[in-house]
Amino acid sequence: MDRSQAVNSVRLTRRAVLRTLTVGSAVAAAGSLLAACAGGGTTPTPASGGAQPTTAPAATPTTAPAAAATPTTGAAATPAAAEELWEVAAYYGTYDVSTKKPGRPAASLQGPKYEKWTRPKANKPYMIGVSFPHLKDPYWLAVDYGIVDEAQILGVGIELVAAQGYNDLTGQINQVENLANRADIEGIILAAISYASQDQLVTDIVKNKKKPVIEVINDIQAPDIMAKALVSFYDMGYAAGTFVAEDSGGQNVTVVFLPGPAGSGWAPDTVDGFKAAVEEKVPGKVQILDVKWGDTGKDVQVSLIEDALNAYPDVTYIVGNAVAADAAPDILANRAKKPKIVSTYIIPPLYDKIAEGKVAAAPTDFTALQGRMAVDMMVRILNGEKPGVDFPFRAGPIIKVVTPQNYKDFKYEDMFGPRDFRPVFSVKPKS
Repeated sequence: MDRSQAVNSVRLTRRAVLRTLTVGSAVAAAGSLLAACAGGGTTPTPASGGAQPTTAPAATPTTAPAAAATPTTGAAATPAAAEELWEVAAYYGTYDVSTKKPGRPAASLQGPKYEKWTRPKANKPYMIGVSFPHLKDPYWLAVDYGIVDEAQILGVGIELVAAQGYNDLTGQINQVENLANRADIEGIILAAISYASQDQLVTDIVKNKKKPVIEVINDIQAPDIMAKALVSFYDMGYAAGTFVAEDSGGQNVTVVFLPGPAGSGWAPDTVDGFKAAVEEKVPGKVQILDVKWGDTGKDVQVSLIEDALNAYPDVTYIVGNAVAADAAPDILANRAKKPKIVSTYIIPPLYDKIAEGKVAAAPTDFTALQGRMAVDMMVRILNGEKPGVDFPFRAGPIIKVVTPQNYKDFKYEDMFGPRDFRPVFSVKPKS
């Protein structure tokens, strides 16, 4: 969906997603996401980030108005600098790319440190550019919501562009260069299509155009990236593997894995994390019969699932990307043997299927919160704060696993935004 389809400006309904939290005893165990992100499930050891494309109908984009002069997040306003929000895994120190491996934090960073995220106050109405791989599915719509709503709260402006998907690297590079060339754009929030192919793009913007670039959702190598708001998709895979290890009760089980695109970075990370978890927790008990790579278009995933079931009719678990997990229950409906379905991340339709008991589990990375964190990081940098010193170089919400037993414990909007949210490409800064 492009900008020509935009409807008249509408004001986003502010949801009470973010509330002041108090530290509970779970912080000591680093196991609970407090209040706004509370819930059961498995918490893997945090590492570095990745992302995931999915497929769903696009919605009508809108342009959001400027924020009110004094935004609030609950019944009463809280001073922005004192506002304690959700718990994050944070990494401080200097980013040395020579110590960086995909799916892991750079070894030069110190962490994870479990701490509360706090919201900054913008020193001026900054204008921030944002680039997504695409904006045609529930996952990236949730990131859009987090970015847009946080920009409104802080009174800063947003101009968002979206490429055509993970095969549109050139398109994203051109869009980001166009944003960086605009005099009014003061920094770029990038959700990179490629882990290693956009290093020079980031360097040119940071070094030559003197504008900060931070990464959101997708991990990136880029030696000159200034901060990262993301979680590790190695950890997401680890969480899915931990669930299977525990759910299987130590019995011998089989798995067909549908990670997603082989070249995406995030999908291979989920496989590595899953393998590490099952080998650590139930060594030799979980046999991966096949790993079927493919684009996360629904037609592709349906075909892969059908092929897998025909080849392995007695498989115990289907594990994979959220599009595959969302499609699997309908495919299994008329089959006598029904493997359990476990996803490596979550989208709104999958949340609903978990609630219905049709899907066994999916880790959540609290997607909308990552979008909020990216805006907060950029504002801190533009305010003059130093990443890795004054705030984390890299941080993301604590991963939790959503199941039919605990899904009510998780705030829907922290994961996805409001159900009626539509894409927003532009937010006017507070005048």
